[in-house]
Amino acid sequence: MFTDAPILLLVHSDPWVRHELTQNILAWSHSSLDVIATASEHEAYNAIYGRPQTQELLAIVISDEKLIDDDGERFLQGIHKKFPGTSLALLTTRNDVSSDGIHRVTSSSISLREAIKPLYASWSPPNPSVTVTGPKESGKADELIDFLYRTATIYDWSDESGSEISVVIDERECENWTLEKLFKELHIFPEPKRQTSHQYDVVIVGAGPAGLSAALSASVNAGFSTLLIESHTPGGSAATSINPIDNYLGFPEGVSGLTLTNLAIRQVRDLGMVDFLPMLRAQWIRHDTAPHAHGRYLIGTVNGSTGENIEVSAGMVLLACGMRPHRLDLKIPQRGVYYAALPCDQHRERGKEVVVVGGGNSAGMAALQFATESKSVYVVAAKGFDLMSQRLQEEVERNRKIEVLPGYRVIRFGGNEQLTHVKVKNDEETTEKTRKIDAASAYILIGGRPDTKWLHPDARTQAMGAEKVDLTRGWCIKTDHFLRHHRGKLPFETSLPGVFAAGDVRVNALRRVGQAAGQGAAAIASMETYAAEHPRVLRDSTSPAYTRFSILRLSV
Repeated sequence: MFTDAPILLLVHSDPWVRHELTQNILAWSHSSLDVIATASEHEAYNAIYGRPQTQELLAIVISDEKLIDDDGERFLQGIHKKFPGTSLALLTTRNDVSSDGIHRVTSSSISLREAIKPLYASWSPPNPSVTVTGPKESGKADELIDFLYRTATIYDWSDESGSEISVVIDERECENWTLEKLFKELHIFPEPKRQTSHQYDVVIVGAGPAGLSAALSASVNAGFSTLLIESHTPGGSAATSINPIDNYLGFPEGVSGLTLTNLAIRQVRDLGMVDFLPMLRAQWIRHDTAPHAHGRYLIGTVNGSTGENIEVSAGMVLLACGMRPHRLDLKIPQRGVYYAALPCDQHRERGKEVVVVGGGNSAGMAALQFATESKSVYVVAAKGFDLMSQRLQEEVERNRKIEVLPGYRVIRFGGNEQLTHVKVKNDEETTEKTRKIDAASAYILIGGRPDTKWLHPDARTQAMGAEKVDLTRGWCIKTDHFLRHHRGKLPFETSLPGVFAAGDVRVNALRRVGQAAGQGAAAIASMETYAAEHPRVLRDSTSPAYTRFSILRLSV
């Protein structure tokens, strides 16, 4: 629901501890706290006084006992003088509450959670706007928890009785709920101002950092009427990244992908200028062959909730479809195999055996996350830890709950409805070639590929006139100078005139949030140039861009 959540301020000098504690706090608070992690007293004060006035200033402050700048206890006492209503916790070697109101707790995830939950409850709304009842052990429950986490929705799910999942919003049951219906009921984005048959100036495919940045620039800077479509929840792969984003301008201490994308979503939503349609997966793109179409496009989509086919009209198109996770070519049970590891998944794995497949930073962070509460974690790394940072690798190998299986690959997932075991094999091992790991959950974190397969039309879509966009063998979109015939192509323009691409889908993308956001804005600048050269693609007479290019329209 993207409300201004109260702040939890965390102060700890160790960056790894800061990240681990932040992930744990986001997990048990359902991401309803705005967690600000800082390294020192100086950074903490700077963070406090730079917050919006509309946001409840502080809910909880957690401080390391020994800070770089000052003594942790003295720092908390200073905070209490300035903000008397703030709950205070000091990370130390024991658990108790002193007469000065400071809760002294150890930094282990269990003791920290149990100590801070009462503090969390002291400000958390007694009647959350979303209440869920029903069994948590189902694929539908996993889907709902994932959705509520990604959209930073505060909810209560303490009642697990009954056979069906019920969702109550503001004391009113959401009957026959779907994710699309929850988008509307929770007002994550306002209802579109225009019908789906509207002739938009720009249609953006994908609501990750590139798409959100482009939507902002298209509507505010260029004045285009803009439609943003997304096949799932907005935020893209950045919203599900378990790794902190530590290289984004303006966040010296790093920021979680979920926090950053939620801020971007709120910014675009609050403008009220961009139409957003969730749960629409693009299927094809083709030129509009209607009379006087003047080079416009139609994009075929399918609604993931209803299966309805919807065509949307665009003068120009931005492809910002992002990445899809690599999947193993094996039979997968209906439940128990996942392609992202989120902090909210910890509740599901408490006391269980967990398998993590992958050898990169995401797999390492996931293993450490699950090791805090799971019985044991097995890391299956077919290619070893070549893509994992040295510091993270050492942390993983040092953790007693984690067993690393380098050189092993998954050859079978056991179970039909629910995963029961994972069978792995080491082709180079001479003694123990295969192993069976009893586990109810496996997380496949082996990277991804651009979500662009739909841009290579099959026989059915070819018969409908679907256009082909030039791609590399790795499914990346070729733009401007990467095209064989690139003369006259604008920056970010694809092989189709008026169709542009930005973010992770482009050739040689760095796959960094900063690059994606920058390319989204830059692609809109190219679209302005294209609109000046082809003003008749603009058909929405209500948009500022139509008026802006009207003189050029008359001269063409």
